[in-house]
Amino acid sequence: MRMLKLLFLTFFLAGISQVSTAQNPSLFTTSIDAEASITLGIDLRISKLTDLLFGDIISQTAGGSVMLDPSTGNVSNVSGTFQFLGTSTAASFQITGMPGQSFLVATGSYPSQITLRNENNNTMTVNNFQFLPTSGQIGTDGTAILRLGGTLNLGANQPGGNYSNTSDLTVTITYQ
Repeated sequence: MRMLKLLFLTFFLAGISQVSTAQNPSLFTTSIDAEASITLGIDLRISKLTDLLFGDIISQTAGGSVMLDPSTGNVSNVSGTFQFLGTSTAASFQITGMPGQSFLVATGSYPSQITLRNENNNTMTVNNFQFLPTSGQIGTDGTAILRLGGTLNLGANQPGGNYSNTSDLTVTITYQ
C-alpha cells in the first residue's frame, strides 16, 4: 500500500510540474513572417535608331568642311561653300536601363575619326563627333535618347559617289 501511495504521489507531482511548465510564459512561442525583396537592375543597353546621314552635298572645287548638328540634324558650312540637298539626320541611339540610372559617353569611348569610302575607293573623313547628351540619367520609362553629329571633311575636287562606313563608328556607354 505504501508503494501505491508513493506511486500516486509521483504521478501527482509530475502532473503539477507539467501544468506549472505549461503556464510559464517564457515557454510560449510566437512567430512572424518577414518579406525578402531585391530590385535587380538591368544592364545598360544601347540600340541604334538612325544612322549619321549628311544628306546630298554638291561638291566644290576648293573643298572644305560641313557640320551636322546633333540637336537638329541640320548640316551647315564650316569652311568652303557647299549646296545641300536631300535629308540629313543625326545618328540617334536609345539607351535602356533602370529608371534613374546614370550613364556616360566618355571621351575615348568612340573613334576620333572615321573614313568614308565610295565605290571607287575614294575617301573623306568624319571627325569632331558631338553627343547630346554626353551624360545623363535613364528616364522613368527606362530609356534615354542619345544623338550624334560630327564634321565631314571634303577634299578639293572630291569625286562624286555614295560614301559610307558601316563598321567603324562604335559608341560605348558606361555606368556612372
